[in-house]
Amino acid sequence: MIRQGRWLGIVSAVLLAVCLAFSKGGDAIPAVRAVGDLDGDGKPEEYSLAGHSLTVTEGGQVIWRSAGDWRVDSFALGDVNNDGTDDLALSLWKTGSFGTLRPFWQTGEDTSYKNHLFVFKLQEDTFKSVWCSSDLDCPIVSFAIRDVDGDGRSELVVEEGQYRRIAGERYALALDSPLRTAVWQWEEWGFRLRRLD
Repeated sequence: MIRQGRWLGIVSAVLLAVCLAFSKGGDAIPAVRAVGDLDGDGKPEEYSLAGHSLTVTEGGQVIWRSAGDWRVDSFALGDVNNDGTDDLALSLWKTGSFGTLRPFWQTGEDTSYKNHLFVFKLQEDTFKSVWCSSDLDCPIVSFAIRDVDGDGRSELVVEEGQYRRIAGERYALALDSPLRTAVWQWEEWGFRLRRLD
């Protein structure tokens, strides 16, 4: 049986994919709203993406807002890591491939500006990071969380594009690049590529 929160997440992901199909990475993304109950407390949260900023409210109060230096393009609600609870997944652009803790091979300033995928879990009105990617090899054009092969486990279905260099280490989505679809599935700590079309 599908929980109400999961159903809302599936409907929201489909609506979000339709809206994003018309924006294709441009700056004029229309406001997108979704409703979910990610913490299962019976009080739904409202997710609102406007001006590349995502705001989450519950009962009219803001409980989370995306960081000011993130440029959020899209989001989806669903059980992306198959642990039985819905997550918030974001496609965003930001400076730096790593956070304050960097791998030993990373020396010097981390100034790249590229696309990332972040996954959060809502617990006790607090969003906690589950997984935050470094720079993605291919930028996300749109994505959805759904079971594509009927095995009862969700996959992350991503329409990927290509980067174009703006200046230095700053990149944007190449609007005229060919697109491909990648199907990813969560495996313990991160996503594994299942299929590439």
